[in-house]
Amino acid sequence: MAFIRKNSKPKLPAPPETGGEFGTVDKFTVAQLLDLAKRSGIESSPLDVQKLLSLLGIKLISAPMKDEVSGMLSLSENGKDWVVKVNALHHPNRQRFTIAHEIAHFSRHRSQQAKFEDMNFFRNGDSNPMEVEANRFASELLMPEQTFRDKVRVFSGSIEAIAQFFKVSTLAVRVRAKILGMKGHGLE
Repeated sequence: MAFIRKNSKPKLPAPPETGGEFGTVDKFTVAQLLDLAKRSGIESSPLDVQKLLSLLGIKLISAPMKDEVSGMLSLSENGKDWVVKVNALHHPNRQRFTIAHEIAHFSRHRSQQAKFEDMNFFRNGDSNPMEVEANRFASELLMPEQTFRDKVRVFSGSIEAIAQFFKVSTLAVRVRAKILGMKGHGLE
């Protein structure tokens, strides 16, 4: 799969903690990225994470990896370009969440380290604050609160229908609903 990248970086609104444009800002919010996607004509419901990744200037590589590795984000050897590698053997919905998770690391943590390797998103009970934040960010990016609440209502709380709409797993829907304090329709 080939990706075409523009030489110029997109401009994001400056987050409260810093000023400047894309290359100099350390952290982005979900709202800023969704706004960038909207302004750039990227489908946002459900979000086209591959196009957002490309817009951010991040190269995507899909390759078979060990099953316990979901993906990784790393700074290339040139010290300027970022690369996301996703496990080609995983389900497409899982790959979408992995890409969103790596976008989260790029958006929130890239100034702290140059490589993030994600092992099934710490499902074994181990976690660290960066991974927790990346999972939550990815969930919010893929299932924005208002759209999520609307779809819960439209689909009468059908977890399968909601998951199918957002192209995520039913587990991701359940976790998002729990975080938003939603109950009923099997969303406890």
